[in-house]
Amino acid sequence: MPLENYFIHCYAHDCAREAIYKIASLWSDGVTSELKTYSLCCETCLADQFRVSLEKQAKCRTAPGETLESPHIYRLRHGQRDRQLKRQIDLEEKLLAARS
Repeated sequence: MPLENYFIHCYAHDCAREAIYKIASLWSDGVTSELKTYSLCCETCLADQFRVSLEKQAKCRTAPGETLESPHIYRLRHGQRDRQLKRQIDLEEKLLAARS
């Protein structure tokens, strides 16, 4: 079965809804880079999962030469690679403002 046909469940505990967002940080060792995934979640669980992702990222340690950006929110699209996902800056700003 092609991957684009799979139902992606929200990572939140006891949530059976489909994940529509990916929360991830851009990681690099100076040579390669990739998204480090903290959560895949539904709209209902987004605020809590984003908060938890920020807390997890704050605890991460990097080795010399490594970088790890703050978590960002991306809209999941079946069949798209990480580099094709659209960042949801408006949602990030809204959720960060609500934390203040």
